[in-house]
Amino acid sequence: MSRKLARELSFKILFAIDAGGNTVEEAFKIAVDKPLNEDAKVFVLNEVNGVLERKEQIDDIIDDYSIDWRVERLNVSDRNILRIAIYEMFFCDDIPLSVSINEAVEIAKKYGDAKSPQFVNGVLGAVARDIERLRPNFSV
Repeated sequence: MSRKLARELSFKILFAIDAGGNTVEEAFKIAVDKPLNEDAKVFVLNEVNGVLERKEQIDDIIDDYSIDWRVERLNVSDRNILRIAIYEMFFCDDIPLSVSINEAVEIAKKYGDAKSPQFVNGVLGAVARDIERLRPNFSV
């Protein structure tokens, strides 16, 4: 399984947790309809658990960069797409910023509304421009 598809599964799991109040295990069963190879499962669970462990920090960044929108007011899709991308941008040194942003925009095209891709790209582009200034505020 490609990281692109694994990232999409991470999004679906986070969506199920956020929208449905599911546990990680319940959301995994909802989102994953076929067996995953071990590498894909590790990637997905690392992303999901990484976002959940750092959600407060990540949501603070989203609040700061989504002008006029508090994170809790964003639609569930956009909110979780941004969470995954920001998690990757700050905590996954092996993933280039451009990949995190491009993949987030692609997921937004598929699961968001008509304005989601532009919104996600704008927020993540602004975060990327400021990342060196922001990075020291994030604990690993």
